[in-house]
Order: sequence, then C-alpha cells, then structure tokens
Amino acid sequence: LVKWRFDLEKRLLLAFVLSLAVFIGWGAFMAQFEPQGIKKPDITKTSKSPSVPSPGQSAVDTSPLTSPQQSDFQTAVTPAIVSSPFPGNEKEIQVEAGEIHYIFSNKGGVLKHILLPRFRNDDGDVIDLINNPDNLTGALSIKADDPGITSILQNAYYEPSISSIVLDESNPEGVLTLTLKHESGLEVFREFKFHHNDYAVEVKTRITASPLAAKNLQYSIILGPGMGGKISSQTDYIVFSGATVFNNNERIEHPPEDLNATAYHRGDLKWVAFQNKYFGSALVPLQGSKAGIVFKEKDQVFIGLEYESVQSAATASHLFYAGTKELEILEKKGNHLVRMIDYGWFGNKFAFLVKPLLKVLAYFYGLTQNYGWSIIFLTLIIKLLFFPLTHKSFKSMKGMQKIQPYVKVIQERNKDDRQKMNEELLELYKKHKVNPVGGCLPMLLQIPVFIALYHALFFSIELRGAPFIWWITDLSVQDPYYVTPVLMGITMFLQQKMTPSVGDPMQQKIMMFLPIVFTFLFISFPAGLVIYWTVNNILTISQQYYIYKVLKD
Repeated sequence: LVKWRFDLEKRLLLAFVLSLAVFIGWGAFMAQFEPQGIKKPDITKTSKSPSVPSPGQSAVDTSPLTSPQQSDFQTAVTPAIVSSPFPGNEKEIQVEAGEIHYIFSNKGGVLKHILLPRFRNDDGDVIDLINNPDNLTGALSIKADDPGITSILQNAYYEPSISSIVLDESNPEGVLTLTLKHESGLEVFREFKFHHNDYAVEVKTRITASPLAAKNLQYSIILGPGMGGKISSQTDYIVFSGATVFNNNERIEHPPEDLNATAYHRGDLKWVAFQNKYFGSALVPLQGSKAGIVFKEKDQVFIGLEYESVQSAATASHLFYAGTKELEILEKKGNHLVRMIDYGWFGNKFAFLVKPLLKVLAYFYGLTQNYGWSIIFLTLIIKLLFFPLTHKSFKSMKGMQKIQPYVKVIQERNKDDRQKMNEELLELYKKHKVNPVGGCLPMLLQIPVFIALYHALFFSIELRGAPFIWWITDLSVQDPYYVTPVLMGITMFLQQKMTPSVGDPMQQKIMMFLPIVFTFLFISFPAGLVIYWTVNNILTISQQYYIYKVLKD
C-alpha cells in the first residue's frame, strides 16, 4: 500500500502537467465531433404537415415552408403581384441608440445595418452585425407561406413614422413605426421601441388581410444570413458560429451542412439566434409565436419565429437582441439569453466557476480600466486562496526529498519482500511526518479552477481588442513578438528546477523537457492566457523559494 502511494505521488505530478497539454488541444479535437452537451436535431425526415406536439412537448419537425393551399392561391394572386412593380422610393431610417446604431429600410421594413461603434474588425472599420452581400432575405423581414404575399411583405414600401432617431441620457427612448396598406387588402403595422445603450429592441407586429381570410396565411419574422457579422478570431474553430436555438432547456445548433429541410422547434422555446464567438442576434418570443424555424435559401441558413395566425391575421410581440455576448449584459436581459455563451465542452461543465471568475475580472477592470492588470490581480487572488494547499504540497515534496536515501535503502533491502518493505516505509513516513500523496491532492483540487479560468479568458469578449502595455494591444490574440510565451517557458523551467526531484531519472528528464513543449503550445494562445500562466509561475517560484530557502525545517 505504501509503495503504491509513493508511486502515485511521483506519477500524479507528471500526469498533471502532461494532462494540461492534452487539455489544451482538446477543443480543436472536439470540434471535429458532436459535443455531448449540445443536441442537434434529427432533420432527415420530411412531411407536408408537421404534427403539433402536446403542451410542453419538445418538437423539431422538418417540412417545406409552404401551405397546402399555396398552389390554388398562387394561380389567383401571385402572377398579378409579381408582374407589377411596387410604387414608392426607398428611404433609410437611422437610429442612434448610444452604443448601437441601426439603419432600417422602408422597402420591406427590413434592418440593413447594425453598427457597434465600440468594436472594430480586422480592417479597423466599425463592426456591422449584418453581412448580406448577396441581398438575400433581409433581417427582421416578414415571410408568408405564399410567395406572392411574401413578395409584398418584403418589397413593398412601408411608411415610416420618423426619418431618424437619436437617443441619449436626456432622451432615453424612441419609437419607430412602419405601416403598409397594400391594394390587395394586406395591412401591416410594425413598432420598434429602442432604449439608449440597450442592445434589446421591443418589436410588435400586427398583420391583417381581410380579403385573404379564407386562405389562412401563416407568417414568420426572419433573421437573415450573416447576423452576428463575419468576425475573425484565432479560436473560431472551437466555437460554433451560426443558427442556434434554445428550446426545452437545450441549446441546439444547426450547421448548414446538416440542414436539408425546414426545421421547426416547438415546446418551451426561449430564443432563436445567429451568433459567433463574440456577438449574436436573437429573437425572443413574448406573445403570438408558435414555433422557431430554421431553413435554407440559396445555401444560406435563415432562422426565425413563426406567428400564430387566424384567418390570415396575426399579432405578435418579441424582443430583438443584437450585440455583444458579454456575461453581465446577457444575465440582465434574462430570457435565458446567457445560454448564447458557449464556453466549449469542458468550459460548460465548469460554468459554475467560470461566471464568478469573470465577475471578479470585471470588478478589477472597474478599478484598473485595464484587463491585463485585472488578470494579474485575479491570478494573485487565486494564488492567495490556494496558498495553504500549495504550501502544504511543497512542504510534502520537500519532506519526501529528504527521506529519499532512506526509501532507496529500504526498497533495496526488501526487494524480495514487498509486505515488509511497505511496513518499513510506513514507519519511515510516520517518523518523519511525511504524507506520500500530500503533494498531489492540493494540486488536484486546483484543476477545476484552472479549467474554469482558462475558459473564462479564452472565450471572453471582454478581452477582445483590450490592450495591456507596450506591444500587447489585444489580449485576445497571440503576442506578436512571442515575448510572453518565451517568458512563460523560462519561468516554467525555473519552477521545475526548484521542485524537489522524487521520481526516477527518466521522469525528471521528461519534466524538464515540458517547458519547451508548453512554450510552443502557448505561442498561438491569446496573450491574456499566457500572462495568467506566466504570473502564476512567478508566484509559484516565489512560494517555492520561501519554503525551500527561507524555511529550513
């Protein structure tokens, strides 16, 4: 038993460091497979009339976005509508709401641009969360299950209530209404209520079509392709970008290659969204919506909410969120929007630790206005919290190093009698008050905190574009001159040199080689992560020096 515990002490120390290397590459590996924590719908079945589940029942149906009456209605109405142009001129309505700007078009009543002045893309331009170069169905457009009516809804010119809106602290709210009265009898009223420095817009829609009541038209509000924008990131391979639905407490992703027919999501639907690592746009149903839908148009994925309609009339309200995936903002919005944030397969398992760490990071940022220093202070706090455990771990390793000569004598003397060898080792440990696994258990307790902090820094938009000092102008990307990875490798090497050697010569050589491996691994890592690891190494070296050099017991 004692021999087993002694071997465990040596091997766990090595296994812990090696496992970190495996853990670091795990995200890229998992990106090639289906994450266990995310459900993808079965979209291989098709039907012309999807069944409606009982209340509370989950459903992901797939079928063409058409109604059984479509063919008859097209014969009577569609040719006349398509052949005649829509009278009017296109006007753009600009809404400046502080940290977010919107540009609407009265043609189709769609949203053309969502600008975030706080953020810039790789070219230095203000980020636009709408990317629709092929001019496909516009954002927040309305779609009917009849092509002719859809053509009216998306191409006719709505009458805006105002030409522009500028919000500030003295004028925090503004309302834009878009009204359409078409000769076919179709009438649409849309209301958008904006708030200063708020990424959420309150949207109300009312559609009436008395002459078309017998057709029982169905309507949907649509988020077009590219919502969330094309924002490059060095870690995009880890995070899913695209159409996502949160239904029945499950986060469901829709990769384009897996979507072969319209998918319907019924049940406890909280939101439908487009998103990438840092930004997202979502529709949150409040009243009058019966399902979330995901479909393709010209190989582009669209997502939206299907309205409840009676005799071709519908009334609905929902929230439209478009902005950053900052933890604090999404938590305040409620409606489970915080589940838009995906910390990866490992990170989601430790989300209960990730969120508190992000909040502490935000607290220090409030004091320093610099996320680089905030990371350093957070690292210091974590180190202080674990100081008693690591102190005990280092003392245990130091004690094991002192008695190594006696251990070898006992092992050599009793190599043919394992039971006697264990008994003598146990007496030796008791005499010198040494615990063979005392150095490992404190280290193992810190692993969940390390994983949580790793993901908090890796996936946090707060670090995007955040400068530190001198050449580090963005903590979310790699150090351009590789200074911090090299410094991290040097500190790791010094830490290994100061750690008592309790293993065999081969294990010691492997441990001394790890700083080189980690240096190359960390070269492509975000600078914020490398700073955390480097500072943690420096603090560990200081603690080791205090124990091994200052304390002589």
